[in-house]
Amino acid sequence: MAYRWVVLVFGMLAYTTSFFARTSYTGIARFISEDLHLDKSELGLMGSMFFYAYALTQWPWGVSSDKWGSRKAITVGIFATALTLWGFSTSQSASALNLWRVLNGIAAAGVYVAMSGAIARWFSPKERGFTLGLFAGVGGGVGEGTSAVVLPALVAMSFTWRSSTVILAAIVAAIGVACAIFLKSDPPGSVVERKPFDWTLLRDLNLWVFTAIYSGSIIAIRVVVPWLVLYATDIYVSKGMPLVQAALTGGLLSTFYLAGRAIGVPIAGFVSDRLIGRGISRKSIAVGFLFVTVILLRLMPMGIDSTSTLGVLAFLLGMSINMYPLITTAMSETFGAQKTSSAMGVLNMVAQFAGATALTITGYLGIALSTGGNGLDEYRGIWLVGTVGCLFAALIGLAISYLTRARKAVEVRA
Repeated sequence: MAYRWVVLVFGMLAYTTSFFARTSYTGIARFISEDLHLDKSELGLMGSMFFYAYALTQWPWGVSSDKWGSRKAITVGIFATALTLWGFSTSQSASALNLWRVLNGIAAAGVYVAMSGAIARWFSPKERGFTLGLFAGVGGGVGEGTSAVVLPALVAMSFTWRSSTVILAAIVAAIGVACAIFLKSDPPGSVVERKPFDWTLLRDLNLWVFTAIYSGSIIAIRVVVPWLVLYATDIYVSKGMPLVQAALTGGLLSTFYLAGRAIGVPIAGFVSDRLIGRGISRKSIAVGFLFVTVILLRLMPMGIDSTSTLGVLAFLLGMSINMYPLITTAMSETFGAQKTSSAMGVLNMVAQFAGATALTITGYLGIALSTGGNGLDEYRGIWLVGTVGCLFAALIGLAISYLTRARKAVEVRA
């Protein structure tokens, strides 16, 4: 089945469009803020509106994918993503930005859960950790890099944030055409029984262990990704750099984060494929990285004094906060390839809702904990949200995992 690698490549392209959609405003946030006079609380709300819609439509997209096939779900989602990105570029008010972000979130929600099921069907269990890491690490990283580097670069070339967004929307539509042609839902000759959602999944404690751990990664991503470029930009502005140059330089600094993601996540998946045979579970590795993330977030204020230190922290965060493909792989191994999209729909709905809530809180808490109107001081509250969220999610996951083992021990004795 050599064609599985073609499916993976176009799946990564599809995920690039989804990740670009969710982070499309981050690299140009300062320009949107200057144009429409938005503060950090309004930027945080605008970002989270996407993820509330994204979260609430994970389950429907997952069920639709299992019922009608991954290719149809992904293609429809990408074309809708292109349309809503264009709509976002026409916004003339904060309320219009929020509306288009909601519609954008609905459109972009279909890719990850649909491709998770497709990869589970096309690749053997021994390859899934690596391939899902490659899918998420590279596909998501290119999407983030486009929003953090390419969009500010277009603005620096005398485009506006609006026209730059339209250009990328057209590219997204072109990717949709390519996915419609080359993606395939299932391997040739496979007999796929399309079943309705299995409600017994909701009673399985393993689902909620995975959901808690996965939520920790998503909370960290929602805190770090939208604010990292803006944080770096504000640091450069505070040192006297002009806004356009600071935004471009801040975007370039974020490539350290993207490098950490693109390099570290596939390697972690590859290593987990080997370690699982030695009794080290994927969820244990994911929990360990959540605790690493807590430490790194506590060190983020050091970036104000040293952008070199910020670059190192960004690289390490790129690895630590993006270990969620390990949980996706564990889900496919636990619930089977035919139920992966539906189960991921439930998991991702809860996790994305947690992430959206964290993002909403960041802007308000950042302002609340700042002193003397210092813009950089506002980031203390932002990083605190990520720290608490990761720690809480990891502890909840460990607690439910303990209950699961205790229940199994009772059943064995009975």
